Parts: sequence; C-alpha cells; structure tokens
Amino acid sequence: MSRPLLSIVVPTYNRHRILNRTLPSLLGQEGVGAEYEVIMVVDGSTDGTLAMLKRTEWGSRLRVVAQPNRGQASARNRGAAEARGEILLFLDDDMIAAPDLVSVHVEEHGSSRERVILGDMGLAEGVRRSFLKRGVEEWGRDYAQRLSTPGYRFRFDDWHSGHASIARSLFVALGGFDESFVAYGNEDYDLGWRLIQRGIEIRFSARALARQIYDKDFIAWLRDVYCVGRADVALVEKHPPIALELRLSRREAHPLKRLARWSGLASLDPLAPAWAALAGTLMVAERLSLGGPFLSHTQSLIGERVYWRGIRDARDTALPTITRAMKRPGRAA
Repeated sequence: MSRPLLSIVVPTYNRHRILNRTLPSLLGQEGVGAEYEVIMVVDGSTDGTLAMLKRTEWGSRLRVVAQPNRGQASARNRGAAEARGEILLFLDDDMIAAPDLVSVHVEEHGSSRERVILGDMGLAEGVRRSFLKRGVEEWGRDYAQRLSTPGYRFRFDDWHSGHASIARSLFVALGGFDESFVAYGNEDYDLGWRLIQRGIEIRFSARALARQIYDKDFIAWLRDVYCVGRADVALVEKHPPIALELRLSRREAHPLKRLARWSGLASLDPLAPAWAALAGTLMVAERLSLGGPFLSHTQSLIGERVYWRGIRDARDTALPTITRAMKRPGRAA
C-alpha cells in the first residue's frame, strides 16, 4: 500500500460486537483509492477484540495496534504516532461512517495543514430510542445546527474526538492529547482549548457524516457524568481561566437543580435513598425504551447530582485553584 493521505484513528475497548458493524464502513470508503488507512488501537480489551481484528479478511488497509488499558487519550496518541497519513481523522469505535467520509475530510482540508474539521454526529439507524438515546440524538442535532450558524464563533468544547480531523503535523505541534486524562471526559476539551488559544481555523462540515451506535445504558451514562465532574476539576487545574466556561460555574435558577447540587456536594446526604430509587426507576425505564419529558427531566436532575458528586470527590486535591476559579463571575455554560 502506498503512503496514505489520511489515517483514520480509532481507539477501542471491549467493543467486539459493535466493531463488526462499524469497521466495514471504515474499510469501504469510496472515491479515495488507496489514499487512506485505518488504525485500530486496542486499549487493553479482554473480549476477543484483538483476535477479531487480526482476521485476514479485513485486508491490508487495516492496521491494528495493541496496548495495556491506558485510556482514550493515550490510545489516540498511540494511533497518531503509528499513522502515516498527513491528516488524522479521529473517530469513536461506535461510529458508522458514510461512504464518502474520508473524501469529504480530505476535500475540506484542501492544501491547508493549519485547519481542523469537525463532522456531523447523529444516532445510527436501529438504535432503540429510549429517553436516554433520544437525548443523544437531540444533542447531535443541536450541535450541527449551532456549528452551522453563519458567523458562529467556535469554542473549545466544540472539538469532539468522536469525529474530527486535524493535520498530523499540527496535532504533534500541539502536543497531542494530555494522557493525564485517563478516565472518561475532557481530553478532547483540553485539546480544544489549546486549539482556540493558538487561533487555529476550525470548520464544521455537515457533509462529513458519521452515525453513532450509542449502546450505553443509564448506569453507564451516570458513570460518565460522574467522571466528567472529576475531569472538570482536573481541567481547571490545568487551565484556570476555563472554569468560567464550564458547568461548575453555572448559577442554577431552578430550585430542584440547586437541590441536586447541594445533595451531590453533601458529605452526608439524607436524600441519598430517594436519589437511588429514582436512578433505579430510570434504569428500568431506559431498558424498556420508554421516553417522555418527565423521564428526560428526571434524568437531568439525577445527572446534576452525580456530576457534583464527581466534583466533590475530586476537588479535595485541587481545592485552592478550583475555589479561586469558582469565585470569579462567569456565565452559564
């Protein structure tokens, strides 16, 4: 295979079943000939992913790299280091790529190597539409609409590593992803902050389509929210001015949101049994693919409490910086 123009980099952890659906879409790109490669970084998977990826029928376009479990930042950096392409296209392992995805990213970059392309992210066909999945679907729709607005000024949190491309030389110059972000959350926002500070051109391409097979249940979503709380503390430690842009600086007006915050920060929470009962109810409702405004609002309240629980558990080691940052006036984020 000749030297590729673009390298698709996909970190994966225990997604054997989903990769059987997403990988063919990556390997079957149209209109680009031999100008791209696919690098799968197996980040300590224990479900047979590595053996599945090493099957010969995938062909020579697929390159497989294995490492101990170190998190997405490390896995993406490893893939970037192995890449031969001038452009890196980062995708999550649950993304089904449109047939022309690579061609669109290559076209959007043109001859520039000082540009970032953000792609469209929606929910794949066949994903059951519970209140949780519909929330993901609505987020993707709002994301595309916001970034497509004429004159929109891009923010650090618009960069999402689930679907974005960047020149390899620029990625290396920025220092790649910060591997101190090991658990879920904020390794992409950290890189996005550095992109904004450097004044890099960011574009959104509605033609670059990838669809997500979002298979997480409600409990897995809560774990992610908790990790985001912890990761926000770490992000503020690294970039103190960013605190004003994060959820932790938000001034909630709704009394139930204020109650959820208080409950999340409390060392001894008398409402803990009630929150646990609500979470259990939503776990069952999500498995039954139920929806509706009540369930969505309840999800938001429980998520608020869990987020602040993550803040509480993380900020003891970061108290001086986080306290100073939260005392500054800020906007709702």
